[in-house]
Amino acid sequence: MGQERESMMVRAIDLVGRSRRARSFLFGLVVGFGFASFPLIGAEDIGGLWKGVLALDAGPSQPPRSVEEAKGVFSKHTAAQESALRRFLESATQDDPRRFEAQIRLARVLTIRAELESKPEWQEESARILDGLDGRGSREQRAEVAFTRISQWMRRNRFANREQRQELLAAVREFRQNYPADRRLALLLVEVATRFDCEPQVKGELLAAASRANQDPGLRKRIEDDQARLELYGKPLVLRFQDLNGRNFRLEDLKGRPAVVFYFAANSLPALEAWVRLNQALAGYPEMVRVGISLDEDRVQMESVRKQFGDGWTIAWEGRGWLSALARRWGVNSLPTAWLVDAKGAVVSLNAMEDLKEQLSALNAGTKGKVSP
Repeated sequence: MGQERESMMVRAIDLVGRSRRARSFLFGLVVGFGFASFPLIGAEDIGGLWKGVLALDAGPSQPPRSVEEAKGVFSKHTAAQESALRRFLESATQDDPRRFEAQIRLARVLTIRAELESKPEWQEESARILDGLDGRGSREQRAEVAFTRISQWMRRNRFANREQRQELLAAVREFRQNYPADRRLALLLVEVATRFDCEPQVKGELLAAASRANQDPGLRKRIEDDQARLELYGKPLVLRFQDLNGRNFRLEDLKGRPAVVFYFAANSLPALEAWVRLNQALAGYPEMVRVGISLDEDRVQMESVRKQFGDGWTIAWEGRGWLSALARRWGVNSLPTAWLVDAKGAVVSLNAMEDLKEQLSALNAGTKGKVSP
C-alpha cells in the first residue's frame, strides 16, 4: 500500500509501480554505459564516487510543493544521478564489480529523464545500454537485464491497449519460465496484474500465480487487497460517507447517473496528473457524478489540491491516509485509483484511466461493462 509510490519519483522501477513499498526512489537507481577510456584513480576515490551514487537514492532533499514544481525538482535530481553515474563509469575499471549495477542504474535513470523531459534519444541510449548487457554476465545479471526491460516497458506504456498488454504478458511469461526462482517474480506478477484491471480473468490468474510464488508477508497483504478489489467488478458499489460540509453522501441515492470514483493525495503527482486528465475528459459529461476520496492525512494539503482540481466533485476525507476505511474496505493500495460505476450502481471499470475517453463514451452511451480497447 502506499503513497510514496505515486509521488512521481514514486514508482521506483515503474514496475514496482503501483504500491508504496518498492516504489519510493528505486526510480533513482540509475546506471551507466561504460566504454570510455579510464584514467588511473585510487580505490579510495572510486569508492567515494560510488558513495555519491548511492547517496542520491534518498531522492530530492525537499519534496515538491506543487505539480509544476515537482517536474523541475525531479528533473534536477535525475540529472544529478546521471552525472554521478557517468563520473563513476568513466573512472571505474572494466572489471570493477560495481560496473554492471552502475550501467543498469544509468539505463533506468535515462528512461526516467526521457519521460520527464520528452527526450526520446535518452530512451534510445538506455536501450543501447541494455542491449550491450544482454546475454552477458551471470544468470542473476541476465535476469536483472530482463527485469529492467519489463519495468521500463511498463513505464513507457502506462496506459497500454490490449495488443500492448499481450506483449507485456508474453514478456512476463518468458521471464517466469527463464527465472522461476527469481526473488522478484511475485512482485513482478503483482505489478503486471495492475495493467489488467479491464481483463478480470487474466488479472486473477496473475495474482494467483503471484500468491503461489510469494514468500513476503507484506506482499501477501497487497495481493489480498488486489484480489478484494477484483471482487468489486460488476457488483454494486455501496459507497457512503460524510462530505467536507458534514452532509451524508450515499452513492445508491444517485442511481440513474453514472459515476466516477477517484482516489488521490496531494503528494501524489501521478494522481494529480490523472485528476487533470479526468476533468478534461469529464467536461463533456456534466451529468456524471464525481466522487473524490482523499488519502491525505493533512486537511490543509487536501484542501489545496481540492481548490485546484475539485470543482464539481464531492470529496471524502477521513484524515487517516492509507488507513482510511474507504481505502481499506476495498483494498486500495495505489494512486491514482479510478473506478467507473454505471447508472445501475455497478462497478464497470477498475481502471478508468486506461482508454479513458472510450470508457466514458461507452458508459454514457449505456454500454454495459468495460469497453474492449
